[in-house]
Amino acid sequence: MGCSSCCGKTKTTKVKPLKTEEDEDWPELEDGPIADRQCRDVVFLIIFILYLGGMVYVAYRGVSQGDPYRLVYGVDSWGNVCDRKNTPIPGVPLSGRDMSGKKRTLHLDPGYYTELLKTHIIPSFSSDPDIVVCLSHCPNETLSSSAEVDAYMARTNTSLCRYDTSAYVSDDDICLTPVKPHTSVFWRCIPDSVVMMVKGMSGSFTSLLSGISGGSFTQKVISDLKNTWVEILYLAAIAFGTSVVVVVLMWLLAAVIIWMLIFAVIAFSIGASGYSWYCWYRFDTRYKGLPADQQTEAERERTQTWLIYAAVTSAITLVLLLVLLIMRKRIQLVVQLFKEAGKALKCVPCLLLQPVWTLLILVGTVGGLVLIAVYIETSGQPNVNNQTQTVSYEMEKSWEYVRWYHIFGFLWISAFIVACQDFVIASAIATWYFKRDKSSMGCPIATAVWRIIRYHMGSIAFGSFIIAVVRLARLILAYIQSRLRGKSGPVVDFVLKVLQCCLWCFEKFLAYLNRNAYIEIAIFGHSFCTGAKKAFLLILENALRVAAINSIGDFVLFLGKLSTMAVVLVVGNEFFQGHEDVNFVFVPLTVSCAFAYAISHCFLLVYEITIDTIFLCFCEDCKENDGINKPYYMSTDLLNYMQKTSKIMNMDKQKKKKKEETDLATV
Repeated sequence: MGCSSCCGKTKTTKVKPLKTEEDEDWPELEDGPIADRQCRDVVFLIIFILYLGGMVYVAYRGVSQGDPYRLVYGVDSWGNVCDRKNTPIPGVPLSGRDMSGKKRTLHLDPGYYTELLKTHIIPSFSSDPDIVVCLSHCPNETLSSSAEVDAYMARTNTSLCRYDTSAYVSDDDICLTPVKPHTSVFWRCIPDSVVMMVKGMSGSFTSLLSGISGGSFTQKVISDLKNTWVEILYLAAIAFGTSVVVVVLMWLLAAVIIWMLIFAVIAFSIGASGYSWYCWYRFDTRYKGLPADQQTEAERERTQTWLIYAAVTSAITLVLLLVLLIMRKRIQLVVQLFKEAGKALKCVPCLLLQPVWTLLILVGTVGGLVLIAVYIETSGQPNVNNQTQTVSYEMEKSWEYVRWYHIFGFLWISAFIVACQDFVIASAIATWYFKRDKSSMGCPIATAVWRIIRYHMGSIAFGSFIIAVVRLARLILAYIQSRLRGKSGPVVDFVLKVLQCCLWCFEKFLAYLNRNAYIEIAIFGHSFCTGAKKAFLLILENALRVAAINSIGDFVLFLGKLSTMAVVLVVGNEFFQGHEDVNFVFVPLTVSCAFAYAISHCFLLVYEITIDTIFLCFCEDCKENDGINKPYYMSTDLLNYMQKTSKIMNMDKQKKKKKEETDLATV
């Protein structure tokens, strides 16, 4: 992909310096972010590389010892993996059998799965407590006598007993007793009675829809998706085009959209308050006009309820109006940032595809790590019970730590990939902002990738490590919650939920701080801690501006996602109306809207990071430059906004000063 196609030749919007002499205190940001950089957070880079080396070793051990077939097809009681040729295990005569073609496992105790439903405790797939055999087909008949069972086994060539038993015996340690119809679910033979019980517990809604539609709901859903997959792809393409249009409209009509949204919220709040007061007045007048014997408690409570509604909505409206009054200048900054983000993405359009590459890399990485996790979970060694001559696969104690090592590696690597995306977007936009001549940027995306590899992998590893630690804590807490469910009291459940909520909020805060830290690193080449500190201080210094961006800006972006879904919903409804082979129109529409939301999210995520980056660049520009000795890097539009804001602030200061002088003169 050529860099020129992503950058192009655009009209220069640089701010001309008021003085021709270059300032010696600002050489590092001359014509772009700092170019002379150093490797940062080398210690964490070394730790990350060593951890990846450990992940490679864990993968090697897991692949060499594990066998996913144990998880997919199951294991019998003598260590034979179903649908595989097995090697003999010393001391186990029934091991080492050829189970090719026998993909299903059967528990000879028919009450095994019933007990599972009662206890909700799923045992390890490799250490089932009762006798398990491999067979090619699940029994699908009810057999009441030994002769019927023997005839069935001879007719189907399927044994329902231990491998060393040729004739049927009514003993659930030797043969399946009694023989009832079974259904194959994920290669496990489960009694039909248990399957029906589960369907009755979880399929009420499905059964209702099936009854209404006159058939199997699940089968009809699959049929609808099969018959409409071409239209779904068309709608995904429409969502792609609509997302591009939404991004362009946000650039061109940012002011109109944002101010219309604000006026709509104000109108709704005032309308809700007025309606609540009207209802209270109507019910209060009616209540007071009733005779004393008809003034019931229900009428009085209804009047008080509407009074509470009116008071709450009025308080919310008042607070909202005050907040908007205080933040009116900051709202104008949000409008300007949306416009600047559109200009930046027009200059570097390939950034809109950045989430696509990130998603592909993330899916491939996660798929590989999940496969390795399957090998780790199936890496147990055979443990022989000398009394029963049965085998169970047990994981070594050290592999318990290996499992958690792999889980943390999974969290760290996935967070690292997402952090790389944030840095690439931030670096490209920072290059656009601090380049005086926008037509000479080169390829900022390639430059950002090079800076990651050459200088900042340690910083990104550091930031993603912090996120991974918090996510691991949340995962451990969720595991504790699942183990204590139904066993602990309401106080413990409440405390665990509060802790989970606090950790979630803390993770969101750290993710936001990390993103801003990467922006500072992209501009100045700091280490992670220095970048995070500078970003945090800048956020504190501009708290009201940040609040405006994160509230109004995020809601506008959310409306952009909803707009894409709405277009797909309307067009999709027209597409599927003519399909006579579609049972439920909402099924392909739901899938299409989900794709539309995901596609729109990818585009607007780039827009969101772009706005955050331009905002921090703007703050750094205002903080470090004065427009005279140190010329600003911002565009003429941003400069006009800042000058207008400064003029208003100066007028306010002068008015305040004159008022103070008048008060002193009066005294």
